[in-house]
Amino acid sequence: MIKAADKLKDQKIGLLPKIALTRPVSVLMILVAFLVVGYIAYTQIAVELMPAGYTPPFLGVWAPYPNANPEEVQEFIAKPIEEAVRTIKGVQDVSTNSQANGCFTFIQFAQGTDMDLAYSQLRDRLDRAKAELPDDVERLYIRKWSNEDDPIMWIALIPSVPIDDPYYFAEQIIKKPLERIDGVANVEIYGADEKSIQIYINQDAVKSYKINLYDIIQNLRKDNFTISSGDIRFGGRKIYVRSVGKFRTLEDIRNLPIKGANIRLRDIAKVTYDVPEQTWVQRINGKTAIQLSIYKESLANTVDVCRQVEDKFKYDFMRDPRLAGFKMEVLFNQGSFIEESIDNLKNAAIWGGLFAFLVLYFFLRRFRMTLILNIAIPLSILVSLTVLYFINWSLNLITMMGLMISIGMVVDNSIVVLENIYYKRAQGMDNLTAAARGASDVSLAVTMATFTTIVVFLPLILMNDQIGFRFYMLRIGVPVILSLLASLFASLIFIPLAASKIVSKRKVKEAKIIGILNRKYQNGLRWVLQHRVETFVILMLIIFSTNFAMKNVAKTDQMEGNINDFRLRLELPDNYRLADAERLVKRIEDSIRVKADVYNVRAIDTRFRSNWAQIHVFLKQEEPEPWYEVVFNWTARALGYEPDRHMNRDKVVEDVKRRIPKFPGVTVRTTWRQQSGDESSLTVSLYGDDMNRLAELAKEVERRLRKIDEIISVETDRESGEDEIRVVIKREQAYKYGISPQVISGTIMYALRGIMLPKYHTDEKEI
Repeated sequence: MIKAADKLKDQKIGLLPKIALTRPVSVLMILVAFLVVGYIAYTQIAVELMPAGYTPPFLGVWAPYPNANPEEVQEFIAKPIEEAVRTIKGVQDVSTNSQANGCFTFIQFAQGTDMDLAYSQLRDRLDRAKAELPDDVERLYIRKWSNEDDPIMWIALIPSVPIDDPYYFAEQIIKKPLERIDGVANVEIYGADEKSIQIYINQDAVKSYKINLYDIIQNLRKDNFTISSGDIRFGGRKIYVRSVGKFRTLEDIRNLPIKGANIRLRDIAKVTYDVPEQTWVQRINGKTAIQLSIYKESLANTVDVCRQVEDKFKYDFMRDPRLAGFKMEVLFNQGSFIEESIDNLKNAAIWGGLFAFLVLYFFLRRFRMTLILNIAIPLSILVSLTVLYFINWSLNLITMMGLMISIGMVVDNSIVVLENIYYKRAQGMDNLTAAARGASDVSLAVTMATFTTIVVFLPLILMNDQIGFRFYMLRIGVPVILSLLASLFASLIFIPLAASKIVSKRKVKEAKIIGILNRKYQNGLRWVLQHRVETFVILMLIIFSTNFAMKNVAKTDQMEGNINDFRLRLELPDNYRLADAERLVKRIEDSIRVKADVYNVRAIDTRFRSNWAQIHVFLKQEEPEPWYEVVFNWTARALGYEPDRHMNRDKVVEDVKRRIPKFPGVTVRTTWRQQSGDESSLTVSLYGDDMNRLAELAKEVERRLRKIDEIISVETDRESGEDEIRVVIKREQAYKYGISPQVISGTIMYALRGIMLPKYHTDEKEI
C-alpha cells in the first residue's frame, strides 16, 4: 500500500481512483458491505403491486335509498349533498348519478389539494347535511381512491350443501380468524345475506282491528332503546340509572302490545328471524358461492400477507370439519402477481448480465476484464434497493420498471474506464499506473455522461403540474438515478482496483471481425464527412419518420398489459324478474364454458339481480415466456406456422362478444375495470337543470355520433323510466280529517317499502 502511494504521489490522479489504488483493503470491505447490506435490503424491503402514498384528487359519496325513483333521489338526497360539498376548499367539480336505489356523488378537487384534510372536511359537511336528508338514509359511504384501498386477494368458497346462516358462518369461522393474521386490515364478505328479524304486517288484520299502521311503526322505532337516566345518591354512593327498553327475545317482539292489552304484534304481523328475500345472486362456476375480499394494512408486506392467508386456508380452514365439502377458489392473488414480476426482474437481470458478458467478451477477448465489468450490474441494483429500503419505499411494478431500465445502462461507465485502462497498458504503462491514469483521464467524461442521463429525468419529476404523473415518474426515475450513480462510483473505485490486481498482462490478438467492423466504420465515417448535405438530408428524413411514428402510435390512459381477466356487464330490461335474469346469465355462462379449454378459463364469477348482471371471467395465468421461446415463436409465425398456444385475452374477449347470444333489450359491455364503461370508450357529458331537455339532446347527440364510421356503438347512461304510481295528496281533505301529508306518505311507504328498525342485540351478536 505504501509503495502504491509513493508511486502515485507525484502523478495527477483523480481522488476516487487514488483512494481505490492506495487503500485496496478498505475499498474491498466497502464493496462487501454494499453487497451484504444490499442483499439484506432486498430480503426485507416491502413488496407491493403499486406504490403507496398517492391519493388521486377526487372523492365519492354513496347514499343508499332503496325503492325510490331517480327524481326523488335527486331532489331530496343529491341536491343537499351537492350543496354541502361545494363549500369544501379546493372543489373543482361535483357530479351526481341518481338511480332508483340511491345516488353517487363524484367530487373532483384541484391539483395539490391535501386529500386527508379534504376527506375530514367532507365527513364534517355530510354530518351537517344528514339532518336535511330523509330519515331512511341511515348512513353515507365515502369512497377515497388509493392503491392501498384495493383488496390484495379475492377468494371464493363454494359450499357443497346449503348453509342456514351463511353470513354468520363465514364471519365467525373464516373472517375473524383471517383478521387476526398480522398485516390483514379487513375482510369483506359478499354473496351471503345476513339474517335479520323480519316483521311482515298483515294488512287485512290491521284493517279489521282498525289500527293505525303509521303509529305502529313509530312505536316500534321508539320501543327498542337503552338510555342514561341520570344518577341517585344512596348511602354516600353515587349510582347511575339506565333505562332499558331493549327487546331480549323474539317473543318479546311478538308480544309487544299494539292496541290495549288484548292486541299484540303477533296478531297483526308475522315475526321471523331469517335471511331476507333474495334480490340478487352470486355464484362461482355456476354454483352458489361466498366471496371474501381481503385488505392489508398500509405498511404490511403484500407477499407475506398473501402467503399467510393461503397457509391459513391450506393448513387450518381446509382441515376444519365444519368446512368439509367446501371448495376454495383463489380468484385473485396480488402476492403471486408481485412474485411473478420480481421473478421477471431477476430473469431480466440474469439474462441481461449474461448477454452483456458475452458481448463484452466478444469484443474484449479477456475473461477477467469481462467479469469485472459485469460486477457493476448486481452492485448498482443492490445499492438502489438499499437506498429505497432506507427511504421507506417499496419494491413494486413502478420501481421495478426503473430498475429494469437501468440494467442495460450501468455497465457503460465501467466499459469506458476499463477500456481506457487497457489502452494505457498497451502504451507500456505498468498495471498500477495504467489503472490510475486510465480512470483519471476519463473520470470527467463518464461523470458528465452520467449526469447528462440523470438530468433527463428531472423535468419529468420536477417540472410537471400533474401530481399523479410526477409521483409515478419519481418512482421510475429515482431507481434509475441511484443505479447510475452507483455505476459511476463503481467505475471510478472498484474497476481501477480490480484492473490493477486481476487483469492479465497477456496480449490478446484482435479478432478478424473486429478489424472488419473497424474498417467499415472508418469508411462510413469518411463518407459522412465527404457528403455532408446527403448526410443532413438522411438525418432529417429519419427525424421526420420518427415524428410520424410517434403521432400514429396508439395511446391510452389505462393499463392494458398484464391483465388476465375481463368483465361482461349486462343491462337487462325493467320487466325482467330474478328468474329471467338467471336464465339469461346461464346461457351466457354456458357459451363461455363450452370453450373453457380454448379460452384457458380458470373461474367464472357471476353476480346478477333482476335488471343488471356482471360476469367476471378469470383466465389462467400463463407462465412468462423465456426469451428463447419468444424468439422461436416469432420465427415460427414469420414462417407461417402458428405455435399451439391458448388464445390471448384480447382474442378471447372478441370471440366471446361474437358468440354471446343476442337478447332483445339487453345491452352487453366488456371491460376489465371495476367501474362501468366499455373498453376503448369516449365519454361525452351533457349538463343542465332540465332532465327532459337533456334526454332529448342526448338522443340527438347519439344520432349524430352514429353517423361517424369509426364509432362502433353509442350508448347513454340514462336509465329508461320505470312504470310508477303517483299518489297526489288532496291537502284540504287531509287537513279536514286531521291527517298530515307526512303521515299519509309515511303510511304508504311503511306498507309498501318497509323500514329499518333499531338493532336487536343478543349475547352473541347484533341483528
